[in-house]
Amino acid sequence: MKLSLSAADRIGPNGPSISGTSLWLSPLVYWIVVPLTLACVAGAGWYIVTGDSPLDVLDDLTQNSSRIVMPMPARPGAESPEGSLLQPPGAAKESTAAPEAPAGGKPAVPDEKLPNISLPTTTPPTETTPPAAGQARTESLPQPPVISPPAIPPGGDPLPPPTFPQLPARADLKALTAAPANDLLRNSGNGPLPVVSGSREPRTVYARPFTVEGNAPRVGVVVTGLGLSRESTEAAISKLPPNVSLSFSPYASNLDNWVKRARGSGHEVLLDLPLEPPNFPVHDAGPLAISTKDGPADAVAHLQIILGKTTSYVGVAAALRSPVSSREQWAPMLHDLKTRGLLFVGDGLSGVAAADTPVSLTVSQVADETPFRAAIDAELGRLLTTAQRDGAAITYVSARPVTFERLLVWFDTFPKKGVVLAPVSAVVRPH
Repeated sequence: MKLSLSAADRIGPNGPSISGTSLWLSPLVYWIVVPLTLACVAGAGWYIVTGDSPLDVLDDLTQNSSRIVMPMPARPGAESPEGSLLQPPGAAKESTAAPEAPAGGKPAVPDEKLPNISLPTTTPPTETTPPAAGQARTESLPQPPVISPPAIPPGGDPLPPPTFPQLPARADLKALTAAPANDLLRNSGNGPLPVVSGSREPRTVYARPFTVEGNAPRVGVVVTGLGLSRESTEAAISKLPPNVSLSFSPYASNLDNWVKRARGSGHEVLLDLPLEPPNFPVHDAGPLAISTKDGPADAVAHLQIILGKTTSYVGVAAALRSPVSSREQWAPMLHDLKTRGLLFVGDGLSGVAAADTPVSLTVSQVADETPFRAAIDAELGRLLTTAQRDGAAITYVSARPVTFERLLVWFDTFPKKGVVLAPVSAVVRPH
């Protein structure tokens, strides 16, 4: 069988034909739509990378952006390179020729070179009106120096950092009375907890004896975080004056032994009270820290776990600026410390009822929060001013060699300044 096909048998148009639409559609797609799409993609990519829109680029190219133009104020005095505070490079090496004498007059006196002046960090003295004729000139009182510590000392610390072995050992360390007292302890599931026995309270029985004549301002220093580093803890025990109080971390191992050694050198002892820090969870005070999520009963139970870690302490040194101090569990915790005869140092006491407030004093500052000599000295100066104003002040410090060095130098100035270093138990006040 023979098959034959012809053009008439095809489905659709018999031959190629170009309609009017095809004549303009192809150029539109290839010459307008495709380039415009590529330009949009390129513009979007440029904006993502640089942040400049095509209009911003066009504005920069044409330099037609609106600008605020203000004339430079006239400089008082003669306009000369020598009178400028900002000198061009090599200006100091230029030879200074004698100025020309004005016509019919004396030769002009050359302007003196301005000295290289460093801007003071203290507040400038108050300007005074010149005295009238025949009136004695009164000197203006200098402004008090700015005692805010610098973040970094200018030019760095001029001296190398000290070490603990470089600090002198003390010969005035005498042991306190034997501790603990059995009548001031009560066994519990968390270990022996401090209690009051008649008129005897842990804050007084375990305190370092202190007597001083007169009403000199008292300064208390608490070294916190001890027991975690052997070298720093031994340095605090053996190289600081016995009136410096030592606070041990509940996370320390061999805590009973550290407390015994501290009291054997004459230091009264506190126990660190870890609280949820203000920047939690970026910083975490550990599993023993009391949290804002703890209810009042849970917070008190948590507090008793911490108190059961060791014995023979006069009170607690609480972490500062904790949000726990503004929650409902704060007052029950303070009340539990009060009923146990313990003292409290820290902050967050404002607004707490007197019935719930133990013997306490608010910590003024952390003297070595910026661990440089200049910054520590400035903070200690602030603390001294607070003590002279209020009659008493307490600071926290960490166990660092530079901190101990600055403290020892500072303590030597106390007799001339009329203040005394006192253990914390002699600085706190009843409420």
